[in-house]
Amino acid sequence: MQQINSRMLVLAREARELTQSALAQQLGVTQGTLSKIEGGVMGCPPDLIEKIGNTLEFPTEFFYGNDQVHGVGTEAHHCMYRKRASVSARTLKRIEAEVNILRMNFSRMWDAAEVQTSTTIPLLPISEYGNDAGEVARALRIYWQLPSGPIENLVQLIERAGGAVIPHDFGVEKVDATSIRIPGIPPLFFYNPRMTGDRLRFTLAHELGHIVMHEVPHPEIEDEADTFAAEFLMPAREIGPQLKNLTLPKAAQLKPFWKVSMASIVYRAKSLGRITDAQYRYLFYQLGAGNMRKREPASLDIPVEKPSMQRELLAFFRSELGYSVEELAKLFRLTLKEFGRYYADVNPDARLRVV
Repeated sequence: MQQINSRMLVLAREARELTQSALAQQLGVTQGTLSKIEGGVMGCPPDLIEKIGNTLEFPTEFFYGNDQVHGVGTEAHHCMYRKRASVSARTLKRIEAEVNILRMNFSRMWDAAEVQTSTTIPLLPISEYGNDAGEVARALRIYWQLPSGPIENLVQLIERAGGAVIPHDFGVEKVDATSIRIPGIPPLFFYNPRMTGDRLRFTLAHELGHIVMHEVPHPEIEDEADTFAAEFLMPAREIGPQLKNLTLPKAAQLKPFWKVSMASIVYRAKSLGRITDAQYRYLFYQLGAGNMRKREPASLDIPVEKPSMQRELLAFFRSELGYSVEELAKLFRLTLKEFGRYYADVNPDARLRVV
């Protein structure tokens, strides 16, 4: 009897937000039996693995894959979530499982395409910069030889540097993004495609800060990533003089230039000491009174930047290697239904470029 990869079984179960006891009940086995199978203590009979596949809607081949499953906090990678509020542990496990599946599939495409990049996303540990996230942001701008002023297109910048920005519906609005760095593939940035353009840019800059600065999680990493994002998108030396005596109309004028939200501009003015605490509170009161805390005026919307790396890799498999959608689903060990959910836009007419 061929042994399944028990970690893939756990991954599939968590992708469906099922507990061990709930899945065992659906399968008609005891939780102890399922626990032993998931723990690798006992083998899984072929008829049971087929039943598991039907129940969880994964092909049986999925459970025999030799892919390594990475979890949040392991030393082999970096993976953290940008959350708007508390999210249940079960939901985070489901998102983590989906990110693992997407990462495995991306790795298969990356290895076959042999894409070459002209630069990299470096590791710049914050400890080597006096624990100053702003200094890291300035160092990265120098490393990438960026001109002064706003970042024109952050998604393109990340992908030209060898990263991959991947849209994914997390199924919950409270999670904006997550990022992961594993040897052998580019740093991956997963984001909620329903975000506005300005929130997407700040969120990706926040995740970029994690990828560049952080190798080991610690309590201050979220604040450090926010500080990095603010300096990377709005360098203090350049935006500082524009923030003196800031008003909401002035913030509205600055928004399309710096391509960040009015709220981010107001907070930047406070953090740089260009407005007083009282002015800061009043400006945020005005944002709230105008119903702009959750949604700023549509007339000021920043265009949503579109990634291309994953789409072009998929197109390379379709057009250059001759894969059908069915064959791609089989390569990824997914059902056609699941493939369609993960990869709704498979365009065979796009062409892979050398980044």
